[in-house]
Amino acid sequence: MRKNFLIIAILVAAAYIIGAQSAARRGRNYEDLRHQLERLWNDPQARKSRRELAKKAARAARRTGKAARRRLA
Repeated sequence: MRKNFLIIAILVAAAYIIGAQSAARRGRNYEDLRHQLERLWNDPQARKSRRELAKKAARAARRTGKAARRRLA
């Protein structure tokens, strides 16, 4: 278990370093990234998708709660 954790930690650190170097080579800064995320967040299609996913999650939570209550009763 400890060996697996160490392997995963090394992989995560390597992925972070490679990603940071790649972003630096492209010349992208955090302001560009923030702007892109802001555009995506405010996109009407993305808003619609988030709203639909929230409704699905709420319905699933209600169904799960009802099923749990039935099993416990």
